[in-house]
Amino acid sequence: MTRYKEEYDVALVVLGFDRMFRDLAEGLAKKGLRVLVVAASRSYKNPKEVFVSERISDKLMIERVEIPELNKNKLLEKLLFFYFFSKRLKGVLREKGIRLFIAPLMPLLIPYKTLQFSKMTKKPFLFILEDLVPDTWIRRERFSEKHPFVRLIKRQTRSLLLDSRKVVVIGRDMREYIEETYKVPEENIVFIPNWANSSEKLETNGEEQKFEVLYGGTIGEAQKLDTLIGAARVLQERKVDINIKIVGDGMEKKNLQEIVKRENLKNVQFCELVPEREFRKLMMQTSVLVVTLREESKGMSVPSKLYTYLTAGKPILAIVPEGSELDMEIKEDQFGISVSGNSPELIADAIIKLKEDKEFRERAGINALKAFETKYNDVIAVDKYYEVIKQLLEEKK
Repeated sequence: MTRYKEEYDVALVVLGFDRMFRDLAEGLAKKGLRVLVVAASRSYKNPKEVFVSERISDKLMIERVEIPELNKNKLLEKLLFFYFFSKRLKGVLREKGIRLFIAPLMPLLIPYKTLQFSKMTKKPFLFILEDLVPDTWIRRERFSEKHPFVRLIKRQTRSLLLDSRKVVVIGRDMREYIEETYKVPEENIVFIPNWANSSEKLETNGEEQKFEVLYGGTIGEAQKLDTLIGAARVLQERKVDINIKIVGDGMEKKNLQEIVKRENLKNVQFCELVPEREFRKLMMQTSVLVVTLREESKGMSVPSKLYTYLTAGKPILAIVPEGSELDMEIKEDQFGISVSGNSPELIADAIIKLKEDKEFRERAGINALKAFETKYNDVIAVDKYYEVIKQLLEEKK
């Protein structure tokens, strides 16, 4: 007796079903595609938070893969989280009839397992490249290129890039890198930047009380916030009255706090992580929003927080490599200042420019909101993904 299989146009395989992938899944379902989302039963960030499978509509199903409680901050448990998900993924996919598979990198192992299953069933695979590993680890000298684990991941990444029917990159610098380094054919690469949800647009609710610069998010090695602390030192030495607020947590937070205390910097304030709603209020009360990217991360990733920042209609200070995606976007749409290199003096100069030139600051804020409304929102992004998916599905008819 043949067992009935539920039929889906698209299977989106993700570890965590966060806002952006929810936008994508719901948007594709609204366009009439039958979408299956396969995600972990536990939150990656908070493993005590448990989710169950649920049918959102007749076009959208979320299937949860059972995962034990594991701590992502412990390397072995983090890898076990990825392993359990990838190991149990095949059993979930085998029970469905799927025409097209989609998976992002990160996390590790999971997109490669999805690619293997797509090959086995002779269905196309769409690969979303968000963070390029292990290349970024090698550049930042976290691992040797000869490390056995790095070599394994490198082989998987190469296969994902070369065997996928299409590769979506979130940065044009990423496209350039994979064309040159991995020899991915230009026609197989599609550039679709990340986005913020249209409902996130913020309403202005009064003027900020004091000129303030705000950074929100992870405080880790990848963010390289020591240059921002260096700029605070320069501002204090120049006796410029500007406050820098850093909201979030991460492995480098304690080190940065010690630097601020040791150097008696009065213009830097650290705050704990706050709920999204409260952070959005902070964005409206600040003057400038900061996004950072290490020099070594050019072509490797694009900080997605920028697109949420744009919804606030505030100017952006980007401390990013020249020629990186964010550097290009700021110069194209004129919504702030991009500073490359690791010069605290240049960063301080940019902050002073934003404070003293009110006309420039207000124009940059208007341009930020315009860029969100015309280029970097979920409606536009879903339309672009839909066109790629429709093309791939039609090829298989």
